[in-house]
Amino acid sequence: MIRHRDITEGMGEWALLGVPIYTLSSYRGMGDAPIVLRSAGMAEAFGSPFDYGDVEIPRLNRDLAERRTKNLTHFRNATSLTYGRTKASKQERLLVLGGECSETVGVMAGLAEAYGGKPGMLWLDAHGDFNIPETSPSGYVGGMCLAFACGMVSGLDLGTGHAPPPLAGERLVHVGSRALDPPEVVAFNASPAKLFTAQQVRKIGAADVAEEAARHLDNRSDWIACHLDVDVVDPGLIPAVNYPTPGGLTTEETSLIIRKLIATEKVRVLELAAYNASKDKDAASAKTIVELMKSVLD
Repeated sequence: MIRHRDITEGMGEWALLGVPIYTLSSYRGMGDAPIVLRSAGMAEAFGSPFDYGDVEIPRLNRDLAERRTKNLTHFRNATSLTYGRTKASKQERLLVLGGECSETVGVMAGLAEAYGGKPGMLWLDAHGDFNIPETSPSGYVGGMCLAFACGMVSGLDLGTGHAPPPLAGERLVHVGSRALDPPEVVAFNASPAKLFTAQQVRKIGAADVAEEAARHLDNRSDWIACHLDVDVVDPGLIPAVNYPTPGGLTTEETSLIIRKLIATEKVRVLELAAYNASKDKDAASAKTIVELMKSVLD
């Protein structure tokens, strides 16, 4: 039986928090991800008896362009709610069941205040999420959220008050990309972040990439977050995503990379994002994701 507690009650163990954010009205299925993943057995598979429920984010029913960004006000409000929940957390380690990748902005800003110190981030994703409003080809927040978390946009209220950006480029490792926009390539080249494309993972080997990523973050960070956009996995294995991109990692490679990071004993946050429940009528992708997350703790 899953018991629910307030997030301010520190347990010292893993706990679950749902952040059902999505920033395009057509991506409503991403907002259903936390409840569907719970129904697929995520809590039981992960071994955590405590579930803090979901951040209560309003549904988005229509789209509005604002300052070259779609649904900026909705994103800001959702981020503020998420930030408020996570900054109140105690000595928890959180498994965040996200909708869209943009959950990371509120989660990381809040936890940076709660935990202090210098956080590092392993970002597993087929895409860069490293655009800014001036370079984004679509205005989609989900394609800019990592740049937002790294403080690459100034003068934009993101719903976290005056909190400083939680991430620094030298403590960011991005793994699995295979669909970077040209401005993102420029931005990564100008950043101290480490980037391992899916092609490089295949060439170097997942084990060596895992070792280098873990060592890099361990040496530079007081604590570490791992963000898993499930589209980093090949869509032949997890097809229920908005942007299926061939040439992805296997579930075994993905699990190996995350397990190596967990072995540093600095991982405080696992963020799971980009699963679209509306594209998973038989729940096959949900079951694969649950098995993947279970395997990272084996």
